[in-house]
Amino acid sequence: MPVPLLAPAPPAPMGSPVTHDVTIVTTRKLAQARVMGVPPEEFGIERGARSIRDCNYCFHEVVTKTEAQLIAEGFDAGQIRALRPHTGTTEIETLARDTVEEHLSATAGGASANTAARLVRITEHYVRMDFEGSGRPCLYQVITGGDQAEILRKDGKDCITPFDEMPFAATTPVPVTHRFFGRSIADLVMPLQREKTALKRGALDNLYLHNNPRVEVAEQNAGPNTLDDLLVSRPGGVVRTKTAGGLNWQVVPDITTSIYPMLQYIDAELEIRTGLGKQTQGIDANALQNQSATAVAQVFSASQMRIKLIARIMAEGVRDIFALLHGTIRKHGQREETVRLRNAWVEVNPRNWKTRDDMTINVGLGAGGKAQQFAQTMAIANVQKELLAGGKINLVGDQQLYNTAAELTRIMGHRNPDQFFNDPMAVNPQTGQLLNPPPSPPQPPPDPKLLALQARAQVDAAFAAHQAQLQQQKAQNDAIHLQVKTQGEIELAKIKAALDAKMTVLETHLKAAIDVGKVQRSYPPGARQARDGHHYLPDSDRPGKYLLVVHHG
Repeated sequence: MPVPLLAPAPPAPMGSPVTHDVTIVTTRKLAQARVMGVPPEEFGIERGARSIRDCNYCFHEVVTKTEAQLIAEGFDAGQIRALRPHTGTTEIETLARDTVEEHLSATAGGASANTAARLVRITEHYVRMDFEGSGRPCLYQVITGGDQAEILRKDGKDCITPFDEMPFAATTPVPVTHRFFGRSIADLVMPLQREKTALKRGALDNLYLHNNPRVEVAEQNAGPNTLDDLLVSRPGGVVRTKTAGGLNWQVVPDITTSIYPMLQYIDAELEIRTGLGKQTQGIDANALQNQSATAVAQVFSASQMRIKLIARIMAEGVRDIFALLHGTIRKHGQREETVRLRNAWVEVNPRNWKTRDDMTINVGLGAGGKAQQFAQTMAIANVQKELLAGGKINLVGDQQLYNTAAELTRIMGHRNPDQFFNDPMAVNPQTGQLLNPPPSPPQPPPDPKLLALQARAQVDAAFAAHQAQLQQQKAQNDAIHLQVKTQGEIELAKIKAALDAKMTVLETHLKAAIDVGKVQRSYPPGARQARDGHHYLPDSDRPGKYLLVVHHG
């Protein structure tokens, strides 16, 4: 609730606004629905009722609230203080449950020192009646207190409140047909337990008589101390008689050989009635010898059938509890909450449940142990694998595959499957987009004929490109060859022209030199010029031979 805290302010001048420092504290209370167990001695129902939902009357005695708590809830203080304190010393169930004598301190004298803390018993009645006189009986809650069942007042009004349904759920391990009250496991085993107790007591008495048998004494052999000696039984004790050998010890027959088979028979009957056998508890080592694993598993499963049946029957009461919880939250839930569900934070708005017209609460039938659950889940995974391999992607999606992987992870003992696999439905809270979007779908396989045509076209295009590349290379080679040839011819022409020029100069110089030589040189007498331009002189030593005339320097 808002609590304003005002601080004193300095006096303000005339005409200026007055300001204050204010601190507002807001307290918000959060409510929650609870499930509480009710002891059988605090609950009652009409005779002949078959179920709580269809009965016309039931009640609950509330004995866990103190005087101060009831007054704080709004009950009339005078009525509550006039009620007698609750001690529970007159209830058989409470006394049987009290193993440390706690009820001795819960007396009226002890509670008188602090009356606000004393426990007070009030009774909540749920009855179908025509309270308003409209001819249509409805369900009402009536709260009374005291031995006279006086109707209490709350907030100035009588505690008579219309109710939607009975706020109780009940279950029993062994139901009785057409009856509300069934039988417990104790009802099934207590007669057999009494029989075992009687048999065991008889066997012990027989052993006691073996250890300390009775004695037959003749009156003429009994002395004044004989009976006193027989009354004191101790090992090595002395018994005084008048005549030696006057005592006759009775022989007690051994009956334990017939008691032990009976005890084994009763144990077998207990296993049949309760389903708890030596195999289920893992203490029968002889039953596991020379047996295959399959046979042991079959015996173990058969012995658990009774236990599973009881658990399945008890689960019906749990289903009623969840139905009541849903109705309570649906009626009183007004605020949107953020809760953690399956390792993800989700928004839950109970106001949307008011329009819910159809809801089914399923009770698990059980799926065996972890080994069996793992085998079953792997079988489902193999079926999904075969469907994917067969192209049936419309039957198995990413979410189904993730569910299988997450279930396998939970069976193996890991509570958070997101450590190993990505949830395909996970959404980024900021952008609203998927955190792990699926990959793009694969393209359908193309037509083989189209692939052949495309390959042919690619080959033709590659061949044409190769031919064009060859033609281009040939043209480049021809151009280079022509260019090299042209440059060679040019260079050759330049060299030839230079040589021709040099030859011309040389010939000119040679001709000039020859002309000069003709003028300056003289030949011996008798020398004649031949056709080759040289002069020859006849050899006097060799007739018919000629000597070449050579000029030196």
